[in-house]
Amino acid sequence: MFETHKIDAFFSGEQNLLDKQEIIYTTRRMKVVRFFRLFLPCLTALLLGLGVMLFDFETNNDSSIALADKDRIYFEKFHIKNTVFEITDLDNKYSTLKADTIDEVSSGTKLYNLTKPYATSTDKNKTITLNATSGQYNQNTQELTLNTNVVANYNEQMEITTNSGVYNFAKDFGFGNEKIIGNGEKGYFEADKFTFDKKKSEITLIQNVFLKSGDMKLNSPAKAILFFDKNKFVSDNATITKNKDTLYGDTIEVHFKDTKNFEIEKASSIGNTSITSEDKIAYADRGEYFAKEEIIKLYDNVKIIDKSGYVATSDYGVYDSKKQTFTLEKNVKISKENNVVTAPRAIYFQSKNEFRLYDDVKVSQDGSVATAKSGVYYIKKNIAELEHNVVITKDGNIVRGDKAISDFNTSKSRLVAKKGGRISGKLIEK
Repeated sequence: MFETHKIDAFFSGEQNLLDKQEIIYTTRRMKVVRFFRLFLPCLTALLLGLGVMLFDFETNNDSSIALADKDRIYFEKFHIKNTVFEITDLDNKYSTLKADTIDEVSSGTKLYNLTKPYATSTDKNKTITLNATSGQYNQNTQELTLNTNVVANYNEQMEITTNSGVYNFAKDFGFGNEKIIGNGEKGYFEADKFTFDKKKSEITLIQNVFLKSGDMKLNSPAKAILFFDKNKFVSDNATITKNKDTLYGDTIEVHFKDTKNFEIEKASSIGNTSITSEDKIAYADRGEYFAKEEIIKLYDNVKIIDKSGYVATSDYGVYDSKKQTFTLEKNVKISKENNVVTAPRAIYFQSKNEFRLYDDVKVSQDGSVATAKSGVYYIKKNIAELEHNVVITKDGNIVRGDKAISDFNTSKSRLVAKKGGRISGKLIEK
């Protein structure tokens, strides 16, 4: 059974009696064993190194058993640092969300607490950034909640700050229920609440809206919508104030040069419109404001009410805040008690407190009518003076002269002859 001569030879070292095949097999086995003895420590070190880089294990003075438990919790609840989420929007564009640290609330929920979150998104090739002190991200609904020192920047044109806000990447929609402030280079806005719709490129400001641009201010107790891509601001029940003048409108639409400067170019008022200037209020169905010229145009059912008691109406009006004038055109009518003045055109000069009347002026008083080419209504004196082709008619009597004075206190008119002038007429005897 045993080859004793091979055993003796093996121990005596006289010769190697293993056959060739057995020698080859033994050599290979020794090489494999040597390879694994060298490779396994290297593999262990490599895996530990990868674990440090990927999961950023924190070193402390805990025991080896405690550290193992902590690491197991990290794996189960998803704890990681300096991580970036890539989120697909409705328009199939990517938004990114990263934070200093991300902690899953509980294992498998995909609800994460964030430290110093920072998100970026795009709106028609314009970049939107969001950052805050802390936040939460729901990966199931793609909803990001930001808390404390929330700052949003729209394409480096405007910085918006608030104390909390929510943005849903899946719906391209966000909102906030705390005070919001937006800052541009030449103005800013604020409101109690807001919503943001990325699909429409608009932010809606809700309650106690205030906007400032240069020396102009806009207030609205209701709401206002800022259209970023159109450089437009639309506000309900709004009042624009400049110096001592105010413009009110059911709906006011403001156009800016751009939202970065927040400099107003023009504003339109739709619905009930009014201008208040010193002791006068002017009303109309709609109006327009032009910033460069500093004028306001009023359209349809224009009416001016003065504290002195007169009421002026027309189809069209222009208020010039530089010249302090108010021009009325088309069907101009000025009424005070029983006195009525009509003309195609009239200009009120605020510094002189008087109306200049042009083109076929007519004054009606207690059955008498005075007509002329031009005239002046002196508001403080409460009289109108008519000149050029003056004619007074009453009860069929007609008199002509160079000048007529219509007294609104007595509701009577009289002719006055200028130097060298004459008065003529036709009187009918009753």
